[in-house]
Amino acid sequence: MAKQDKTFIPTWQARLKMHTRLVSGWLMGAALQCYSCTAQVSNQDCLNVKNCTPGQTQCWTSRVRAIGLVTLISKGCTSECVDDAENYYVGKKNITCCSTDLCNTSGAHALQPATTLALLTVLGSLLLWGTGRL
Repeated sequence: MAKQDKTFIPTWQARLKMHTRLVSGWLMGAALQCYSCTAQVSNQDCLNVKNCTPGQTQCWTSRVRAIGLVTLISKGCTSECVDDAENYYVGKKNITCCSTDLCNTSGAHALQPATTLALLTVLGSLLLWGTGRL
């Protein structure tokens, strides 16, 4: 009696299912991760990690300051995001966007230190120059 070869050769349907599972698993593992929170006073309370859906390709951070008293921070995933900063009569709103894993770590950026230093230098120079002219 001849021994039968029991080598398994998958059919094209089985191969398709196998490839579909592999690609689906890869896509799910490649989802962007962002920090997520809603209206928190402290950035330390905004470090919950969220797996974004495949269409959500950016992380965002929003910081709203009301009358200079309290700042509320919110973060999350989004499909569309535009950096924005607006001043209102009773407060400020600042939105920042980024597109790498956990890139929205800190609160939304205000002025960068170098920009702040340059503005203070110019303001100081104007004040000094202006007082000598009076």
